[in-house]
Amino acid sequence: MTSTSTETKPTDDGDDSSIDDLAFGQVLHIFLRTWPFIKPQARHLIYFVACSALVFVLTAALGFIIIGLVNGGIIAGKPLGLFHADIYGLDPAVFVDVEELSADARRQLPWLAMGSTIPLVGVVIIAGMLLYQYSIWIFQSINQLMRVRLIDQLQVQSLAYHSQAHTGDAIYRVYQDSAMVTSIIRSIFLDPLMFLGRFMFGLGIVAAFSPWLALILGVTIIPALLLGRYFSSRLRVAFRRSREHNSRLTSLIQESMVGIRIIKATGNESQRECAFQRQSEKAFAAAFEARVMLTIMGILAFVLVGLTVIATQSMTALYANAEADTFARNLLLGFGFAAWNLGSFTAASTRIDDSVGSLESLITIWGRAQDMAVGLNRVFEILDLEPDIVDTPDATDLEHIGDGVSFKSVTFGYDRLRPVLSDINLTSAPGNITAIVGATGTGKSTLMSLLLRLADPQNGMITVGGRDIRTFTLASLRRQISIATQENILFTASVLENIRYAVPEASRDTVIAAARIACADEFINQLSLGYDTPLGERATKLSTGQRQRIVIARALVKDSPILILDEPTAALDADTERRVMTNLRHWGESRCMFLITHRLSTIRQAHNVLYLRDGRVAAFGPHDQLIQNSTDYRSFVEAETGLSMETQP
Repeated sequence: MTSTSTETKPTDDGDDSSIDDLAFGQVLHIFLRTWPFIKPQARHLIYFVACSALVFVLTAALGFIIIGLVNGGIIAGKPLGLFHADIYGLDPAVFVDVEELSADARRQLPWLAMGSTIPLVGVVIIAGMLLYQYSIWIFQSINQLMRVRLIDQLQVQSLAYHSQAHTGDAIYRVYQDSAMVTSIIRSIFLDPLMFLGRFMFGLGIVAAFSPWLALILGVTIIPALLLGRYFSSRLRVAFRRSREHNSRLTSLIQESMVGIRIIKATGNESQRECAFQRQSEKAFAAAFEARVMLTIMGILAFVLVGLTVIATQSMTALYANAEADTFARNLLLGFGFAAWNLGSFTAASTRIDDSVGSLESLITIWGRAQDMAVGLNRVFEILDLEPDIVDTPDATDLEHIGDGVSFKSVTFGYDRLRPVLSDINLTSAPGNITAIVGATGTGKSTLMSLLLRLADPQNGMITVGGRDIRTFTLASLRRQISIATQENILFTASVLENIRYAVPEASRDTVIAAARIACADEFINQLSLGYDTPLGERATKLSTGQRQRIVIARALVKDSPILILDEPTAALDADTERRVMTNLRHWGESRCMFLITHRLSTIRQAHNVLYLRDGRVAAFGPHDQLIQNSTDYRSFVEAETGLSMETQP
């Protein structure tokens, strides 16, 4: 399925010329696509609507009766309706079948009015609070479902996608744009249903008083529709521009937080602050432009409503002054509104105000719905992505690695026209340690990413146990591979939870055993709470070398037959490196191990060395043999170490 917009990612240069509008049909399609997320809570939404409607109808009916009691009986002294006599147990001969209410009769009514109003207000407040809490639970459940689905969709995308994606933009779509699904439910379904119901209810009541008033009220819908149509397209473009500028601002903030050490170390705080200020001003200007346009629409809606109110209120005042009969006299007689008087004027005016207010709210909601449509469209742009790394229909589980791992004529590039790796051939048998070396950017980490199927090669294949890894299920393949990345990413949790992150069910003894192999046990026991010590955000309590050893332990606790270590000893001192590598050699006697490294002491621990240059295999074999036979490899090692290999033992 393809996206409904031509724009999928914001451009880096801030050019807004590529922002296209969504057609009206696309907007409706976006709203309809929220149904799968709404469906699980549909039953609760129906309950919510039914309860809300019941509260409104009861409140309106009782309010109608109280208005007649107060304005018609207490203030104007007019006779009450039969409903009043029945509800309050009043004598019709005293309160209904008279020309005017006596002073004694009128003095009895305030207590009845207060006795009716106070419980009614209490019920409305309690019901309103309960319904509000109920709606929050419904909406957040729906929003949670969409956010989880978004995260799942982002995680199944390949490295080729994530190498081009904007992290901040993805965060903004998951956190901000996805929240539009709850706004859509309220603004496209619940609120319009409520306001439209109130408008039609008011229209019916006003028609009972005077069809001409109802006609004026009904005709107001036409300019309201024209107003919404005029602003819809303009609002969508403005809101799209605002959201994309804000997503760029989020990206800038995310980059600044991640790179704060580099920014401070290079003294670039002022430069970064200026960049933030420029982008923040652009985001503010775009948001301000969209809000101004929405405000203008709201002002015009207010003017339209105001003209309607002036026209209808003038007519109701004339009717009341003339004490004319109401249109549905027999129907309204029971409420005391057989003729136009103060009570009739107040009751009709209340319904008119509520109706035109509902119409104004509908116009405003439609304006805001354009922003919601844009936000949801950005969400669906991600949900519509087809993952390029998926299980084949006949994929089977990888049970054992057999004779090891082989790369056969593998070629890969994030951009197909510019390969990162070309014609790679490599074999690693169980029990072998293969060091992968080469200059920065030559494709070492990418090579191992292909083994994990974070991306698939354009040509050639990778086999495990003699079978193409594309014939295995992704889950089973990745279960058989452990990796320790050079980023040393740790989470805001305890040491224990960080080490067993990939295997949550791992026992404490298993975690401790893995930490001992990684030589992490010695410093973990010195922490305030040992393995239960919380590391905090980004584990700033630990040194780089300590974080590196915890990451190695995390890879080991998985106990998989294939281990990938990306720069595993880069931050370790010579003695710790020697002990870690000795432990790894013993641990990996029946496993395939790959070490991405630049350190000569680590390279010497490997059985074979794969030297990559410009994405191609420049040399492969034991380190000592390559030093003797490969001029290119020897030159690389000498450049990395600053030593002459001809003088090294």
